[in-house]
Amino acid sequence: MGRDERLLLEVEHPTGLASAVARAAILGCGEPHILGDTRALLRCVNSLGAANALSWTPGVSLLSYGEFVGPGSFRELSRALAGIISGILEDGDRIWMEVYGDGSTEFQDYLAGELVSSTHVELDHNRPSKLFTIFLVEGGAFLSHGYRRGIGGLPLGSEGSALSLFSGGRCGAEALVAAVRGGFRVRPLFLEMGNEAPPENIRRALMAAAIMVQKISPGGEVLAGYVPERAIGALKGGEWIYHRFLAEVAGLVARKAGDRAIFVGMSPEPGYADVIDAYARAQRSLGVAFSVHQCSEFPMMPFDEELESLIDEHKWRLARPPHLGSVPAGLDETWRASGLPDIADEVAGSIVSMRAEGELARHEVLDGYLRARSHLKDLLDGGG
Repeated sequence: MGRDERLLLEVEHPTGLASAVARAAILGCGEPHILGDTRALLRCVNSLGAANALSWTPGVSLLSYGEFVGPGSFRELSRALAGIISGILEDGDRIWMEVYGDGSTEFQDYLAGELVSSTHVELDHNRPSKLFTIFLVEGGAFLSHGYRRGIGGLPLGSEGSALSLFSGGRCGAEALVAAVRGGFRVRPLFLEMGNEAPPENIRRALMAAAIMVQKISPGGEVLAGYVPERAIGALKGGEWIYHRFLAEVAGLVARKAGDRAIFVGMSPEPGYADVIDAYARAQRSLGVAFSVHQCSEFPMMPFDEELESLIDEHKWRLARPPHLGSVPAGLDETWRASGLPDIADEVAGSIVSMRAEGELARHEVLDGYLRARSHLKDLLDGGG
């Protein structure tokens, strides 16, 4: 009886299944067997590795990796699966099996009989210590060994393009994922604040952005810009003026590119009302939609060790008063008189774009910005 690695792929919306299967083929998973509108079972060279990689694929909500045995009769399949399962059981384990597919009840009876007769385990439907998921398909049986949760959402680009402000921290990463789940093809935008940010912050932010884009949409863009030193004094005036400036730059960039929305990540802390007001005013002024995403303790973002280390070490922020208390009147006049609108226009007009593609994407994106940085400093700090 045959035995090989398989991957059960599930998408959140039926329209995303074809693109997810195509992405899986690039990762060494082929011979898809389509199971309804949202699932496909694929033969893989390395099902666990493929599950880890595909968890970043837009639209993919769940990936189960494991083994397929068959084809064969129910008695032959249950005996083969009992042999595999018994190898990972301990005496006294309470187990249960969830079986899906035609004849699932009959097969479950066969498998339960094989396990009880060959192992010292207890069948417990209510409180199992180990739960096994099995799918009957192609005349055989797929036993899931584990799973990875995916980004889910709509297929990439189905809702158009969007921009995501990205400083290098977790909130910005979650906002980018929220945009992807919404069906947008997203470009992260990083803005360096004069000479205020340590070089390590720039490195971490750009590498994190590149890793996310490369995993979600290989070959996609990472945008970066330089904010001149002459703007920093005004930007230290408080949360409202700081975010009003970010919104202006991002809005100008998005409007020129035809992006449908701009996503922003924020933690719900003092000053949050100021931030919402800043983006609301920019939206009315520029005619570009902003979506302010609150950070969550349980983000819908797949795990990646290198990415986690980069965003978890992101501590830097431009020193500024935390909040205004209540948003005072006359802020629009203050904004126009600050000189920042003209600087925002200059920054937006000098944004550089780097492609995130291949295993070295994070280094190439960082190097691309650093090569352009000296020119941007001369252009913007010199007032040219």
